[in-house]
Amino acid sequence: MKQANLKRHRYRNTALLIVIAASCIGAFLMGAEAIRSIRSNVRSTTVQVIREITNSKSQMLTAILNDTERDLRGLAASLDASMDISSATALLERFENDHTVSGLTVIDRGGQALYGPENAHLLKGIPEEFAAKVAVDGFEMSDPLIDENGGRRVLFGTALTGGRILYASIPAASMQKACGETTYLGEGYSYILGRDGKIVVPPVRYNYEQVYEDIGHLLIYADNPSDRVGEFIEALNSGSTGSVVFQIDGQEQLFCFEPVYEKRGWQLVTVVPLREVEKDGAQIVSTAMAMATVIIGVVVAALTAGSYFYWSMQRRQQENDRFLLDIYQAISENTDTVIFILNARSAVPDYVFENSGRILGIPAEEFLEQEPQQAKDSAFRSRLQAILEEPWPPEGCTREVHTYNERLHCDMWLKILVCPFVLGDEKKCIYAVTDVTQEHNDREKIAAAVVAAEQANAAKSSFFSSMSHDMRTPMNGIVGMTAIAKRCLGDPDRVLDCLNKIDFSSRHLLSLINDVLDMSKIESGKLALVSEPFDLGELLQGLEAILRPQCESKGQTLTFTVKISHSRLMGDTLRLNQIFMNLLSNAVKFTQEGGSISFTAQEREQRGKSPTFRFTVADNGIGIAPEAQKIIFTPFERVSDRLVHRIEGTGLGLAITKNLISAMGGQITLKSAPGRGSAFTVDLDLPLQEGELPLVPVSEEVTLDENSFAGRRFLLAEDNAINQEIAVELLTAYGAKVETRDDGKQAFEAFSASAEGYYDAVLMDIQMPVMNGYEAAGRIRACGHPQAKSIPIIAMTANVFAEDVLAARNAGMDAHIAKPIDLTKLYQALKEKMDAVD
Repeated sequence: MKQANLKRHRYRNTALLIVIAASCIGAFLMGAEAIRSIRSNVRSTTVQVIREITNSKSQMLTAILNDTERDLRGLAASLDASMDISSATALLERFENDHTVSGLTVIDRGGQALYGPENAHLLKGIPEEFAAKVAVDGFEMSDPLIDENGGRRVLFGTALTGGRILYASIPAASMQKACGETTYLGEGYSYILGRDGKIVVPPVRYNYEQVYEDIGHLLIYADNPSDRVGEFIEALNSGSTGSVVFQIDGQEQLFCFEPVYEKRGWQLVTVVPLREVEKDGAQIVSTAMAMATVIIGVVVAALTAGSYFYWSMQRRQQENDRFLLDIYQAISENTDTVIFILNARSAVPDYVFENSGRILGIPAEEFLEQEPQQAKDSAFRSRLQAILEEPWPPEGCTREVHTYNERLHCDMWLKILVCPFVLGDEKKCIYAVTDVTQEHNDREKIAAAVVAAEQANAAKSSFFSSMSHDMRTPMNGIVGMTAIAKRCLGDPDRVLDCLNKIDFSSRHLLSLINDVLDMSKIESGKLALVSEPFDLGELLQGLEAILRPQCESKGQTLTFTVKISHSRLMGDTLRLNQIFMNLLSNAVKFTQEGGSISFTAQEREQRGKSPTFRFTVADNGIGIAPEAQKIIFTPFERVSDRLVHRIEGTGLGLAITKNLISAMGGQITLKSAPGRGSAFTVDLDLPLQEGELPLVPVSEEVTLDENSFAGRRFLLAEDNAINQEIAVELLTAYGAKVETRDDGKQAFEAFSASAEGYYDAVLMDIQMPVMNGYEAAGRIRACGHPQAKSIPIIAMTANVFAEDVLAARNAGMDAHIAKPIDLTKLYQALKEKMDAVD
């Protein structure tokens, strides 16, 4: 009996071991099959989603191109109906403003542009048969071509009556944006391919792939089998839909392709790294493998505890569900678009992203309720629900909705992308709702900025129209007086009178040009200020000396009042002079004869090492109307007043003055009334000098005669023949000998080859061919000539801004004389520098 029991026990143990082994093997096989099935299903589902995204993009791009064709055909019909050039031009301008196309041009049979820009349709690589296809089909579209700026554009041609063709184009970049720059959480990208795999529009993300003309070369270069590549190209040419895996950059990439705009035979191809496609599947598989291990243990334990097995399975299932929910929640938390997935059987969504509460103010659970209670009290919720319950469109579309969201207490602009699709045999639809309120507000701001820019351009156009008149007036005087002088060569007095008037008109024209150039510098942001020591008292004395004769000639009373404690300051004396002269000159011009003008300089307080000064220019002249005061400091705006227009000037003086004061950190204010005069107040902080102001010798009054430059030899570098002649004539008339060179290199070679003391000074233009004046001066200073360090080098140039003066100093030049040349200033500079050397 015992032996029988032992034998039976042995048999039972063996059977138990067999059952356990069989259970383990069966559980292992079941787990392996489950893992394979999960991996297959996850990959299949992910590929299907990517294909659906590709399909949605394809439909969207096709809709854009079809709309463009329809709109251009409609425009062509309108152009055929128009009777004159102005109405046709207005049609083109209005169409271009309302659509994304540009370069609208109408070409006749001979290839001449009737309307629109002549070169807008001249893109590189236009097929020879393009115009013929337009004539046959009435409409034709090209692959992306290269425009004159190197950009890619798609050319459209639409037939008009009389053999004319309407050309238009859109940038390929807009098609790239329509395709979407990235796909699948930013890891994918898209191509638009043509026949035989030709790359029509490359992806934005990988610009270096644009060196390949077709996708086949790219795939073969990436070591993919040529037969598989050929099959892929054949599928593209047949307009098929599908997916395939290729190697690119050593990684497997999933290619999903859909036809787009079949008239061109294009295909939209979405590329996503396979590791990204399988990433979620790998996580689920790893979870499933852990579950399989647990299941094996549970199966073994089930032989002794079935209830424990059931409990363990339930717990693991809940953990897996929680894990999947965590994945969806992570996606929801990291995107600003609320996704609704709807089915055709119920008004309740299958799924709603959790971010709906954050973005829309409505929790996802409220959308998933059969009869949400809060929806009855929420107009925003009701409207959104009504949109979700509308019949689905046959293809993807986008709409914008403006509504008030009482949940978030704000106006909202919602962009809703509707993408119907079929999952398996069931029809579904994705509603992607994005809050574009900020984007819409930004567009409104941009539109307002465009209006402001157009108004500014209109003001500029008006200004330059007036400026053309103001500049032509002195130019007419110069030309007219020159003609009179030529006819009166036998009358020296008449010739001298003409020359004096030419001199006056040319100086007036120069002041107009200087004002325009100053304003151009200010508007381009290239205004440069220098900081150098100066004496404020001496500066004001110089101003008074200049203005007092002008005031006395008009019988005006000029009063200068200076109440300052510090005179030795740091600043840009040229610009300070310009500020005060603009204000004082205006006071003289706009004050009647016998009137009074006052200038007051007052030191108010000291902040650290920078005292604050208040300068006031007041007069009892014609005054300024309140409406004119609003624009008086605005560039290119001129006061509409008969009295003002009688006085010569650009109207830029006060705009330049205000910008100069602002650049110095100060401010200007105005008090004025018509008929009661004006008072301009300028507040500036001017730093004190750290040391004593160096003594500047007072320049003696210059008197020129025929011996002023006797015995002196100058080297003149000037590329302009007329300027050479003027300089030589002016200098030789006062006893100098002048040798000329046409560029900086010739001047450097002439000086370096000369004997010591042969030249007394070098007069250097700046802008010259071969070698400019800065480089030539630097070469002269650096050469081994005995006079290299000491010979005076004077810049004579039309580059007259502060930064040009500084550049001349940095290049080793001793002085800077602006063109047109003032012989007195040139003589003074030469005398000082040559006397210092002697």
